[in-house]
Amino acid sequence: MSLEGVGFSYPDEAGAEAPVLRGVDLRLRPGETVALVGATGSGKSTLLMLLPRLYEADAGRILLDGRNAAELSLDELRGQIAVAFEEPTLFSASVRQNVLMGVPDVVGPDGQPVPDELLDADQTARREQILSTALRAAAAEFAWELPDGVDTQIGEEGLSLSGGQRQRLALARAIAADPRLMLLDDPLSALDTRTEAAIVDNLRRVLTGTTTLLTAHRPSTVALADRVALLRDGRIAAVGTHRELLALPEYRYVMSAEEATRG
Repeated sequence: MSLEGVGFSYPDEAGAEAPVLRGVDLRLRPGETVALVGATGSGKSTLLMLLPRLYEADAGRILLDGRNAAELSLDELRGQIAVAFEEPTLFSASVRQNVLMGVPDVVGPDGQPVPDELLDADQTARREQILSTALRAAAAEFAWELPDGVDTQIGEEGLSLSGGQRQRLALARAIAADPRLMLLDDPLSALDTRTEAAIVDNLRRVLTGTTTLLTAHRPSTVALADRVALLRDGRIAAVGTHRELLALPEYRYVMSAEEATRG
């Protein structure tokens, strides 16, 4: 996945264009995890929004396997991507349905998806294994302790969950999808340090072989990344490993500021 001269602007109060991203160039190798780090307002979250085309870039190109994302249908593009954002979206459905939402349907001889209740034993066992693996990786075992377990209804019409529980289910959904590209926008911000540490350890294993771009607000999350890209004023200011970038005063300041904010 590569970004070539990517730019994006929001309209300001006067109706003029306010640039947020300016000529962003970044390349992710297949299976690599890259963390985006920068001060508040540097454009980290906006950049992630451009990849599944939740926003459309004003300039430049986003390439997936050499193909321009702008020329792909939204179904084809988003079928390759899974996301877990700081403010996750959960649907009025069961935990099971929410987590397995991105898992491809079993298709019957007629080319139509097979309803869950008509799956055979092997197909059902496979989906249950995906569900279990994803929930455990996201430290979301609480789901089995809900009133109806993973069949508990959540969302607007169901059981209310805490911010941390919502984040963990959204992360489990992204993991279950087994995407080609995973986007993580500060998905652990509502968690305590112990739970966060457990998930970070799990993600090291889960993300092996998955190209991942994440925004990092905590040094512990940066530790997941093979490389780190420092954003400044909508541009990539530096790229390197966490250890390499610690030589830069600006990077050290951003990391220490995030820790101070968290504390």
